[in-house]
Amino acid sequence: MGVPMDDQRPHASTLRDHGPQVTARGSGIRRGVAEDAEQLTSLYLRARAAAMPWLRSPHDEASTMWWMEHSVVGEQRVRVVENQAELLGFAAMEGAWLEQLYVDPDRQRLGIGRRLLDDAKQARPAGLSLHVFTRNVVARRFYEAAGFVLVDQSDGRRNEEQEPDCTYTWLPPARRTI
Repeated sequence: MGVPMDDQRPHASTLRDHGPQVTARGSGIRRGVAEDAEQLTSLYLRARAAAMPWLRSPHDEASTMWWMEHSVVGEQRVRVVENQAELLGFAAMEGAWLEQLYVDPDRQRLGIGRRLLDDAKQARPAGLSLHVFTRNVVARRFYEAAGFVLVDQSDGRRNEEQEPDCTYTWLPPARRTI
């Protein structure tokens, strides 16, 4: 699949005007299913390469596909944003941890990531945590703008990429302390 032409991209207002909701296959946010694994893998690899060209991947595409199908879709709460049959972004949660949040590089800055993040917050109203690579400044700013607070930093020993990372936590206003 090549890079879509501008007239094929969904209009930003189409994606921003609708809050998080569950929809049938068509457009909107829905639960990720095993049949999505191939598209999710492709989106994941493209988004990581675009956002973090410096990041060394410890896995090839085939093992990433297996992980996506069995570990992510098979064991985590996966939500996808789609327009017709095209997946535009996804988020995966395990308990109170946002494990993955990726948006197609050609569809960023349309509100898709924020819709997925708001959906995750609704699913975990008591609070949510995540890890993000320290050098991924754009993602860190995104989470900070959404109310996440830096609570820990690591030298990279806790992830398989061996890349320094940060832990962020979001708490609803009622649970925040001054």
